Amino acid sequence: MFTFSCNNTEMNSCYIFSIKVGTVQLNLVRKIYEMSIHILIFSLCIAAIIAADHDVSHHPNWKYLDSEKCGYTRYQETKYKIVSGKAALLGEFPWIVRLGRKYRNFLFFDCAGTLINRYYVLTAGHCDKRDDVARLGENYNDSPVDCDAYECAPGVQDIKVDKYLEFGFEPRTHYRDLMLVKLREPAQFNEYVVPACLPKGPILKTDFLGKTVQIAGWGFSNVRTRYVPSNLQYIGAPVLSRQVCSNIFINKLTESQMCIGFESGKDSCAGDSGGPVTKNLIVDGKRRHYLLGLVSYGMINCGHGPAVYTNVSYYMKDILDKIEKN
Repeated sequence: MFTFSCNNTEMNSCYIFSIKVGTVQLNLVRKIYEMSIHILIFSLCIAAIIAADHDVSHHPNWKYLDSEKCGYTRYQETKYKIVSGKAALLGEFPWIVRLGRKYRNFLFFDCAGTLINRYYVLTAGHCDKRDDVARLGENYNDSPVDCDAYECAPGVQDIKVDKYLEFGFEPRTHYRDLMLVKLREPAQFNEYVVPACLPKGPILKTDFLGKTVQIAGWGFSNVRTRYVPSNLQYIGAPVLSRQVCSNIFINKLTESQMCIGFESGKDSCAGDSGGPVTKNLIVDGKRRHYLLGLVSYGMINCGHGPAVYTNVSYYMKDILDKIEKN
């Protein structure tokens, strides 16, 4: 604040000076106001860009995913059978993929994945990138042709892996535990080979806490005998608070992970890494299966508590960014 005094002889000069001071102050206030407006507009633009970046509803690569055919099975069940390990029906999980490689003329599978379109399989980031074969359409691994009491499925599709697309998996924390497998040849869809739907729209924001999801795979059905079943297995299990798993494991869970399971007896085990966690949902009047998670890690003695899963919804933009064809 400026203060000054004037006598009569200096009045004119003093008056002019006061006007100049007032003008300077007014210009300063105006410039501060204009700068504030610019900062506000800039902040709103940045916020809009960030919001658009996280809104994947209009991502251009949705065109590579078949939203009409995905997630359907031969069985449009409405109830989950929650058991310690249930043999899957033929074609009940047509999106599940086995990943493996040849060992002494024997095809050895050590990871699972989920078919999301004709060329891409989503699996765990910790899976072995030496696996060079993706097997689609298998339900029974001890017979050349899968049959039930009514019909037989076409033969399995063994497709060579073209390349792996990584997401920066962190082995110590198991963060970013996902990976895309690009197939060399397109999968041939039929009743027993169908892609799972990826979460979209309201599903991305849905809290599944307490809801039952399905976990499928060929992991040990008996952790004591290390018995691997010849039939694809699945369980129904509830989504738990991330804090439950954070209290059990060394690393605290983040929004990019899910905690799923029971206190004991029911869990996904070795051999299921990268396998699907799905939920049967009605969206736009259609009941279909959506991929919500991927098997990441659990207790050394699996089956004795909940396990940690990669949250697919959290990574949807990253996943869509990497898909190039269907």
